Amino acid sequence: MKMKKVFLALIMLPFLLTSCKQGKKEMIYETDIYSIEYDVKSEKLVQSINEALSQNFQRILDFWGIEKLANHVNIKIYSEMDDWIKFYEEKSGSKYQDYVVGCADGPNIYVLAFDEYKKTQQHKNDSLEDFQKIMVHEFVHICHTQLITGWDKYSFIMGEGLATYLAGQRYNPDVKIDYPKDELFSNDLFSLTNDSYSLSQKIVRQLVEKVPHEKLLEYALDYTKLYEDWDELEIKD
Repeated sequence: MKMKKVFLALIMLPFLLTSCKQGKKEMIYETDIYSIEYDVKSEKLVQSINEALSQNFQRILDFWGIEKLANHVNIKIYSEMDDWIKFYEEKSGSKYQDYVVGCADGPNIYVLAFDEYKKTQQHKNDSLEDFQKIMVHEFVHICHTQLITGWDKYSFIMGEGLATYLAGQRYNPDVKIDYPKDELFSNDLFSLTNDSYSLSQKIVRQLVEKVPHEKLLEYALDYTKLYEDWDELEIKD
């Protein structure tokens, strides 16, 4: 609670940056911890993002055992769907998919503005609170990647499972997870289910109940440890 008060006190007034992109004027909201790049169309989201991060910042750091972030976090809001799709496809090298409304890369968080986000088929019924949970989700990724020593030790299950779990995002508790472990930990998880995020969160929820916190972190930072223990853990539907 003390850290939360300090964190809130760090908020400073925004300042303007000149942008050549489509003649738009972009602004930056700056704190000692993070900055938010936005334009007039997405300005109203700055407060929502501040609320989401200030309410969850210390909790997420404590979960990972992080005393201080290694880097300043840069958040960019895309207020136009076309710009978001172009950014995503250039960044990922893959075709845009409707469910993608936020992503993290190193110390950077990129998110689609809520008004545009609501136009997607996947998120059309989402609330502003759901949008805030996307921000927490991506912040979990920021902390995770600060600690992981190599992407060969990262798994979708632990990465997305923890991000959705810690953000309090909805999941389908009835999703099937009883697959052979070689298939679960392959690079083709999406071929098993069209709800890999629910699958991942369901597994993480069982791990939270079954293992000490230190072991959960070990699995998150090196999925091969989870692979080795999988049969003994008896993760089931």
